[in-house]
Amino acid sequence: MDFFETQERYRRREMRGWMLLLLRIFIIGGALWLGWLWGRAEQISLQAEADLVIYENNQQITQLSDQLQDMQMQVAEAKATGTANLVTGDSRVDMRRVITKQLAVGVSSEQIVQSIQSLGKPLNCRVVQTNDVAVATPFYAGPESKLVLFGGGLNLFIEGSAGKKSQQSQPWFDPAQPVTIRHAFLGGQKMLSGVLPLETVIPAEDWVLKLRFAKADLLGYVTVVIQSCTLR
Repeated sequence: MDFFETQERYRRREMRGWMLLLLRIFIIGGALWLGWLWGRAEQISLQAEADLVIYENNQQITQLSDQLQDMQMQVAEAKATGTANLVTGDSRVDMRRVITKQLAVGVSSEQIVQSIQSLGKPLNCRVVQTNDVAVATPFYAGPESKLVLFGGGLNLFIEGSAGKKSQQSQPWFDPAQPVTIRHAFLGGQKMLSGVLPLETVIPAEDWVLKLRFAKADLLGYVTVVIQSCTLR
């Protein structure tokens, strides 16, 4: 065996080694790639199953929430029906239906009683107080815009549109524009809006307060005349 044959044999052996190495790398790489594909498919499948479970749970939660709201409404209507029966008896079906609906939507029984009492025509009225209240505007909102009566049992606050000569230190409102009057009293509150003069009634047990609002002689003020009236 001469030198060239020996060299050729070693070259072929080296080539076989490189081929085996490349083949092993290819096999290992292919196995890793197939493993990644399999893992990716499993991950997508698990994610899809989890999304399906979450969707079904959300659907069940929504259905249960709707059922709970329906049951709460039925309970509220049942309670309201019982209260309405006590108030109106068995002969006033229409009135009982109206009261039931109002109670079911959250209107308190005190407010309903006050509204019913206010339907009566005030009689034997007498003036209790007469006050001038400043009208609050976007340019003026002083403490004189709030009136506290009967030891805090009735609070009045009047808002209006600013007049052409309005100032921050002096009230001046436009009497031709609507004003908003907020009444806060024991058991609730009442809003009144419109162009002066305005009148409203605040009911009590066997009597009512009749309030009349008119433009005062004093610049930027409204005169409030409060009368106590009976309903019988």
